[in-house]
Amino acid sequence: MSTQKLHPSRDIAGFSLVEADLAALAESGASGSLVDRIFTLVSSAIQSRRIVTGVRLPSVRQLADDCGISRDTAARAYDKLVAHGLVESRRGAGYFVKAAALRRVPDRAPPQRPSLFRPDGLDRTTALRLRLQIQRHEQPPQSRSGIGILPEDWMDEQDIAAALRTVARGNQRALATAGDPQGYLPLRQRLQLKLQDMGLHVDPAHLILTSGATDAINLVALSFLRRPGEAVLVEQPCQPMLIERLMSVGLELLYVSREADGPDLEALRAHCINYKPRCFFVNSTLHNPTGMNLAPHKAFQLLKLAEEFDLILIEDDTYGDLASVGNGAVTRLAPLDQLQRVIHIGSFSKTIAPGLRVGYLAASPERIEWMATYRALNCLASNSLAERTVYQLLSQGNYRHHCEQLRARLTDLRPRAIEQLQKLGIRTAHEPDAGFYLWADLGEDVDALKLAQQLLTEGHLTAPGVLFSLAHRSYMRFNIATMQEGGALPALARALGR
Repeated sequence: MSTQKLHPSRDIAGFSLVEADLAALAESGASGSLVDRIFTLVSSAIQSRRIVTGVRLPSVRQLADDCGISRDTAARAYDKLVAHGLVESRRGAGYFVKAAALRRVPDRAPPQRPSLFRPDGLDRTTALRLRLQIQRHEQPPQSRSGIGILPEDWMDEQDIAAALRTVARGNQRALATAGDPQGYLPLRQRLQLKLQDMGLHVDPAHLILTSGATDAINLVALSFLRRPGEAVLVEQPCQPMLIERLMSVGLELLYVSREADGPDLEALRAHCINYKPRCFFVNSTLHNPTGMNLAPHKAFQLLKLAEEFDLILIEDDTYGDLASVGNGAVTRLAPLDQLQRVIHIGSFSKTIAPGLRVGYLAASPERIEWMATYRALNCLASNSLAERTVYQLLSQGNYRHHCEQLRARLTDLRPRAIEQLQKLGIRTAHEPDAGFYLWADLGEDVDALKLAQQLLTEGHLTAPGVLFSLAHRSYMRFNIATMQEGGALPALARALGR
């Protein structure tokens, strides 16, 4: 292998890059293509100031000759350096190190993000919701017992990587068009089989793929609930994002208490008589945050009420693939109703990866036609790359096994999590048989919101009950998959004085 140095006139301020450098980087265990290796070597030299600002780098031809690589590889390496803001390309002159590439980040706290709202104009609950959303992205917390996703190392990285490679090897000309507003047809066809297994018979034409379940809920709200002040029914407690989405379009929320076997039907009937709401948003399986399931008798009564009061039931089945399996394990509304009065929503974000953001909704032909038209006017197409990746994962046949593993891991953790909370004097309102949430009462004298704000300053992200219901001020939702990390329980014990 050649060890010849660059010609002195082309030496980069004392830093030379030759074929031997690339070989040494590969032998050190560094992974990646030749493009990545060149990028690593040059970017490291720039950041360590071995290459000074404004210096002209060797030409593409010279770099290729000295390193024993193709000119295409050399050009792509320079393009990557340009993309990362380390190098700039000057037409007719070559590539030069950018001055901005060597700027040091000052040792000070990041500037505070300006708020869209006046701080004194927000109630404590809304302020905390906004703060949690910002902090979970900008400042990774020490622990995340209140987060609504599974740990990163629970992802099936091997199968996801294989699916991404398969998608990358496919015909990329499909990306030259916006695609189907209803989503990638092969995935909708695969979903048809998946839903059929749970007793819901739906044509692929009556499915719409979305960017997660939240996007599906938003599509329903914007398609059918566009009159400011219109009344809609939601469960109490319910997930915070649902509350925020519905309030953001000016809807009036009517709360229906969630009981152990489902919603309080007497309260539901009273609201229907007094306010004539059009929709009821309901969790049938693994209700967020309580983990409860809808009982069969409540499901049938709920469908009768929907028919009596001309009510649309929006069934959120986001956590359905984590529910217990077997005959009669769970009861869903959509299979009983076959989409006459039910819009069924599902998602893969909780089981595969939150970053893929693939969800779906199934509805009657009339409702799908209206929602598809609305979606086509407001969103040309859904996320084709993510949908193709999920299609590969479902088609490989490993998704079912992956969900079985998730259920098994959660089943192993749940008894210990309940015991640990009980030792702190925290009572779980319900002991679910699946899912990753525990809904627990910290004690009637505890202000969970105040406690959550205190823990947040210490780097512990929790989920106080008022995020889900203003009537549950002493409650907190715990994620059993993340509550063991980062000293979350000891910090909670100290804050409670227990």
